[in-house]
Amino acid sequence: MDLVFSDIHADIEGLETILDIAFSSEFEEKYGKVSRIINLGDLLERGTSPKQVLQKMSELANSFPMISVMGNHDEGFLYKKFLSGSSYASLKEHELLTNQDTEFFRQNNDGTFGDQFAIEKKDRLFCVHGGPVNPDKIAKKGDDPWLYQRTWQRLSEEDFEFFSYSGYHYKAESAFGEAKAELDNFIILCGHQHMEAAIRQTKDEITNVLPFRYETEKISQYTIRKRQIPIEKNSNYLIRMGLGGPQGYYGGGFARPHFGIIQDDPRQVTFFELE
Repeated sequence: MDLVFSDIHADIEGLETILDIAFSSEFEEKYGKVSRIINLGDLLERGTSPKQVLQKMSELANSFPMISVMGNHDEGFLYKKFLSGSSYASLKEHELLTNQDTEFFRQNNDGTFGDQFAIEKKDRLFCVHGGPVNPDKIAKKGDDPWLYQRTWQRLSEEDFEFFSYSGYHYKAESAFGEAKAELDNFIILCGHQHMEAAIRQTKDEITNVLPFRYETEKISQYTIRKRQIPIEKNSNYLIRMGLGGPQGYYGGGFARPHFGIIQDDPRQVTFFELE
């Protein structure tokens, strides 16, 4: 079983809550044991515990197989590009990070960090923070090319694609077309927009398959809400994870930790949200 989360945003309480639930005996008895961890990016910024989050992720990487991709806030910190939403307390804690703390983000031979995306052919997964569209295929109009990268791409809420200063907004059709060059009957896993989404592509149509209603259950001391998406044969899916670390929420309001799992036999994705 894969444990999947995104957008922890330096929130150690959010990460620890997800792990407490997923590794509890009650959760394991009902859903199975975690065999791999998938991090979809944005471990850093906005929250106030970056050192603790990176330490925990390093511990997990030493104990479990892990797929981990870069988020735009991870890149913002590592490449020293300012992104909005971090409080003074968050900025100060990030200033204290050392090179040893950030070793979780592998530095590549060309000086970049980590992976913009990861393809897992055995399980037919395309993992990315924002979107899978190759930025070289997007017609740019003189805007900051950084905002076209896969870490910045966003699933469009309109029936067209466009650029804004929050990134390039792609249609699900483009995402599926990109992944088809690498995989068949696949799942695109992404995060970035802090809200869950589930879109299915069949031979004839692209449809939203995210259930409207939740089921509620008690796991250990936690009450969680869940939504399940069966993965049908001869279909492709775009699955977007919700906000993992509530400290990453920007603009006021109230947020809860979200995460997901991928199970086989039968193959399905389940979203979880702390109530």
